[in-house]
Amino acid sequence: MAGDMSCLGVAMNFRLRGRRLLVLGLLFATTLAGCASWITYGDGVLKGHVIIEWTSEDEFIYRPDRSKLFSFQPSFLNTAIVPDTMYTDGGSIPRIFWSIPGLSPWGLGPAYIIHDWLFLVHRCHRTAPPEVAAITFEQSAQILAEYARDIWDSPPTPKECAIPATAKERARLRLAPAKTVVDFVIPPPRRPFAR
Repeated sequence: MAGDMSCLGVAMNFRLRGRRLLVLGLLFATTLAGCASWITYGDGVLKGHVIIEWTSEDEFIYRPDRSKLFSFQPSFLNTAIVPDTMYTDGGSIPRIFWSIPGLSPWGLGPAYIIHDWLFLVHRCHRTAPPEVAAITFEQSAQILAEYARDIWDSPPTPKECAIPATAKERARLRLAPAKTVVDFVIPPPRRPFAR
């Protein structure tokens, strides 16, 4: 009889553990569902010209082109966001994702400029219209999404869909040789030590 009781205890323990896991799973699913939100994005208005100056690795300066001022007016604002001179690194995208189209640090360059500017307005109290200064973190994400959606929905350019020709293909098609931007040997040749 004692053996039967211990077996019953294991079965009850298993059922109790199963219920706990079920409750934990339902709690997790409910929490996750609460994090999801269905947002409809409007159409923002992008204008102007973006000028980026390289200063060092992963560090650039955005300089406004005073003749074609860069601005973005999100669908939910009456005021355009007009960034001023600032340091930027483009998008803070982990290097592992750079091979995904649109997820390089400059894949959505103008959107990252707007996003960086909003960060500086919020964090460093840069001068901006009150409506722009009041933009929340969630709204800054919506601005980035509106701009990205505009790019996603636009038809591709011929260059985006083109397949680069190899040197042999260029010769066969009698095209001009491609320009060499970077030419290096792996591994690099060893240099003799100076004595």
